[in-house]
Amino acid sequence: MKTITRKSDINVLLEKCFTAYQIDHLAGCISTLQVHILSQKVKFPLLEFCAAQLYERIPQREHISLCDGVHALKTEGGNVILGILLQKRLTEHFSESMEKATEYISKADIWYVCDIIGERVYGYSLLHDPKKTIPVLKKLSKHPINWVIRSLGAGSHYAIKKGLDKKNVSTVFKLLLTMANTKDKEIRQGVGWAAKTTAKFHPTIIDDFKVDVENTEHVANWFRKKIEIGLQRNTYLKS
Repeated sequence: MKTITRKSDINVLLEKCFTAYQIDHLAGCISTLQVHILSQKVKFPLLEFCAAQLYERIPQREHISLCDGVHALKTEGGNVILGILLQKRLTEHFSESMEKATEYISKADIWYVCDIIGERVYGYSLLHDPKKTIPVLKKLSKHPINWVIRSLGAGSHYAIKKGLDKKNVSTVFKLLLTMANTKDKEIRQGVGWAAKTTAKFHPTIIDDFKVDVENTEHVANWFRKKIEIGLQRNTYLKS
């Protein structure tokens, strides 16, 4: 399998996609994208660049159909493209973008679908528009599909790592606590990841919720262990 590492190379392949679009519309573009890009090894930043170009050069009215077509291919790199396309639509199509992200994540059959899309849509939205996003995340925390709940952890991790302000991190951590007693492996992975990141970057928030964290009836040991790891990493950063 060919590995693509340079933007100049990816540009050549993208032009093939856009030429195919002119000839055979979306079907041609998606098919060419699959053969020349999504079937190769491509670094995520280059895939994000591909998504940005697709967003700019494919008409907006066809963006969701493009996403549906890429999703149907079931490739790992396709999730990066989906995440960025939906991310770029958040400003003008917030509800639709969040709903489509949830739809794709709910149909996942492997963990990386949740993490790739969750970071790029839920996480980006949380970081840049927490007031609008947090109510959606609260609703999704009750979603029947575990992949969706796992992705909330991935998204929260991303937003906290990228600089979400302390007040909103505190609100997010309070939400994480409502999922801190689950036995589901996938949810534990995502929620634990976000809890660890909270402790690493905002140890004072852990102090604020000390009583809740130490409540063994509502918070499982795995959650406390993730917090402990995060606090250790915070200490290491200061040393």
